[in-house]
Amino acid sequence: MPLPAEIPIRTGRMKLPSGNVFWHEGGKPQAETVIFLHGSWHDSTQWLPAMQWLGPRYHCLAPDLLGFGESWREGKTTYSVALQVEVLHSLLSALRIQRFRLVGHSLGAWVAGQYALTYPDQVQSLAVLAPEGVTDRTLRGRWRRDRWLIAPWSPLPLVLPWLGKASWARAMRDRRRCLREAPAACKMLFQRRTAAIHGELLNPSLGQLWLPTLVLDSAAADPVTHQLSRTWLRLLPDAQHRELAAVDTSLGVDEADFAAALDQLKRPDLPIQKRLKTTQAPAQPSSTAL
Repeated sequence: MPLPAEIPIRTGRMKLPSGNVFWHEGGKPQAETVIFLHGSWHDSTQWLPAMQWLGPRYHCLAPDLLGFGESWREGKTTYSVALQVEVLHSLLSALRIQRFRLVGHSLGAWVAGQYALTYPDQVQSLAVLAPEGVTDRTLRGRWRRDRWLIAPWSPLPLVLPWLGKASWARAMRDRRRCLREAPAACKMLFQRRTAAIHGELLNPSLGQLWLPTLVLDSAAADPVTHQLSRTWLRLLPDAQHRELAAVDTSLGVDEADFAAALDQLKRPDLPIQKRLKTTQAPAQPSSTAL
C-alpha cells in the first residue's frame, strides 16, 4: 500500500508543575484525536511513521513521557506510572483535549492502561503493542540481567570490555548502552522499591476496564513479550487481538498494518459509567518478583 501524501508534523513544548513536556503533533485538528505513548527505550519519534498513515483521518499527538526524549522533570520527583499519568492528564487538560483514542507501546502501554483506568470518561478506546505493566510466575526474575548490567555495585560492566567479540558479548554491551540511554525507563521498570512497582501493576485492575481494547503482537516477538500480551488478554474483559507481520521498524511491525488495525478497532458502545466496572472489589497486587 503506498504511503499517503506526507502530512506536516509540528512540535510543541509546555512547562507543567512536574516538568517540561515535549510532543509531536499532526493530522486534522478537528478530527478524532489519537494519543500515542512510546515504549521503554524510545521517545515520541517512534510514532512519526504511524502518524503519517493515520494523519489524513485523525488528529495525532505523541508526547515524550517525562524523563524521555526532550521532556524532563522538575526537581527529584520519583519516576512512576502514576506520575506519567498525571503529567499526561495535565498536558491534555491544558491543550483542551477531552476525548481521544489511546495507543501505547511497551512502557507506554502500562501508562495508557493506568490512564484509562483513572480517567475512563476520556478514553474512547485503548490499543497496546508489546505491553508492559503485568506479571505472572513465568515472568519472574526477567529484569535480573538488566539490573546487573547497570547497577553501580555490579562487577559486570567492568568485565564487559574484556569479553571479546562473541555475539553474546556484543549483545550484552549493546544492551547496557541501551539501558544507560534510558535512565527513566530503568527506574520505572526495575530500579524502584519492589513494593512500589507491585503497587502499580495492572493485574488487579484490567478486569474492570470496559471499553474497546485491542492487543497487538508482532509475529516475531520474543517469548516474554508474547507472555505479557497473553496476560493482558487474559485479564481484560473483552479485548480484541491481532498478530501483525514482523518488520524491522521501531514498533517491530509494519506501520501501515498497525494503522489499519487501529482503524478497525470497534467504537465504544457502552455508556461511560459502565466502562469502568466498579461492582467488583480489586484483588491485591501479585507478589511475584519482576
